Amino acid sequence: MEDYAIMTDSSANLTPDLAREANIEVIPLTCLIDAGEMPAYDDTKPFDGHSFYDRLRRTGPIKTSMVNCDQFKRAFESVMKAGKSILYIAMSSGISSTCGAAVQAAGELMKKYPGQMIKVVDTLAASFGEGIFALKASAMRAAKLSLESAAEWAETNKRRMCQFFTVDDLMFLSKGGRISSLTARIGSLANIKPLLTGSSEGKIVSCGKVIGRKKSLIALADLYDKHASRDSQDIVAIAHGDCEQDALFLAEQLKKKRDLKDVLIRCYEPGTGSHVGPGAVALFFFSPVAVK
Repeated sequence: MEDYAIMTDSSANLTPDLAREANIEVIPLTCLIDAGEMPAYDDTKPFDGHSFYDRLRRTGPIKTSMVNCDQFKRAFESVMKAGKSILYIAMSSGISSTCGAAVQAAGELMKKYPGQMIKVVDTLAASFGEGIFALKASAMRAAKLSLESAAEWAETNKRRMCQFFTVDDLMFLSKGGRISSLTARIGSLANIKPLLTGSSEGKIVSCGKVIGRKKSLIALADLYDKHASRDSQDIVAIAHGDCEQDALFLAEQLKKKRDLKDVLIRCYEPGTGSHVGPGAVALFFFSPVAVK
């Protein structure tokens, strides 16, 4: 089996247990809080989502910082010194400069380590939309497929990734620069719950709206029914902003649509969660055809 490393950033929503099981290294983004900087991922302990989102409820949005080129160079070089090549699964270039910094670092290091490769895949996604590709790459590596084959599969299939989500407060996305302030103000009126998705450019765009929280979750299940394969065994995942009961409700709605054995459910990690806010619920799955 080819010995290569699979790496991603903390936006991929891989908790330490998932990352360890799949042998994936996670490079953290940074949250900027009153007390200073906080890494958006810590592999030594579980993320306390309830405390984090309670803080956001009290203080409102916080800023986050991308992984810069120097941070990537340090993380990548520690692997390359051991003689390994790297497949890096990156968050969408449409919402962060993190992917661009990874590409820059990769170019510099491949000159320093000729014969070794760093392949960066821009997933055009975030949260589990990104993380599922890292998990799939890990499974392909375990099946003795090459780095090039895993990277090619991700590039070929990334536009099949469906990312649909709803939020409780659009101001988190607005203040983080993900949507316009006008869109946020309109969406905050009359208990309107937006339905959002990732565009072909990896940006967040509106794809509908409903009145009321429960209807927004049912609408996500309807989108799954519309776009998901009838017989697929691919991973289906839900990320939530400290609202596990809503995530479980959505999972039950999905199981009414398909014969799903399991749905991967985790709290939104803090880097992405800072932008979607408390109460966000997101659904990730593959469509049989490109949807972006």
